[in-house]
Amino acid sequence: MGTGEPGTRVALVTGSAGVVGSAIVERLRAEGFMVGGLDDDGAVGDLAIAVDVTDRPQMVAAAERVARDLGPISVLVTAPYLYDSAPFGEMSAERWDRLLRTHLGGTTNACAAVVPDMVRAGRGTVIALSSWLAFAGVAGEAYQAAATGSILAFIKSFAVEVAPNGVRVNCIAVGPLDATPPSASVRPAEIADTVLFLVNDGDHFVGQVLEAAAGAVV
Repeated sequence: MGTGEPGTRVALVTGSAGVVGSAIVERLRAEGFMVGGLDDDGAVGDLAIAVDVTDRPQMVAAAERVARDLGPISVLVTAPYLYDSAPFGEMSAERWDRLLRTHLGGTTNACAAVVPDMVRAGRGTVIALSSWLAFAGVAGEAYQAAATGSILAFIKSFAVEVAPNGVRVNCIAVGPLDATPPSASVRPAEIADTVLFLVNDGDHFVGQVLEAAAGAVV
């Protein structure tokens, strides 16, 4: 039994130590959520857990702990923040494997750890963060674009699969980041606001990709 007050909503956020993930945690907490924050180092939240998102058993154990200590998870946000860039042919197999395991593997592992309980409950919201690079076509970014773009492909089909069970799955393609306004780039708080929109007002969004880019990418 979770320790939250009756009626308290519980969210789980991966990548909670990142600049975007931490902004999402803060925004959800301000909205009244109890938040389980996961990261390999420096996780933040009402319950902060050190976990390797590429390790599915660790993710399952962490999700079980959040549900036990805070309550049933109604919102999952995956916010991986690993960035690695190299011209084609110049990224080692090890670096590429780490990039793909963090973005695609971290997203699918989080869904595997949380969504089955949402399906059984007949409700839930999943928001996966990807990148504008999946659409833009930028020289030297093929690896990052492929790793983040794979999230879009996964989310599209996964959303269709679980929608009949009352689980809404969507994606946010994060634009170029700049934490200091004014800027032509998106700021972490704007991503957090987009997450909150999908949580509170996104009932008609299923399998969609929202491009939060603050006009930097058109």
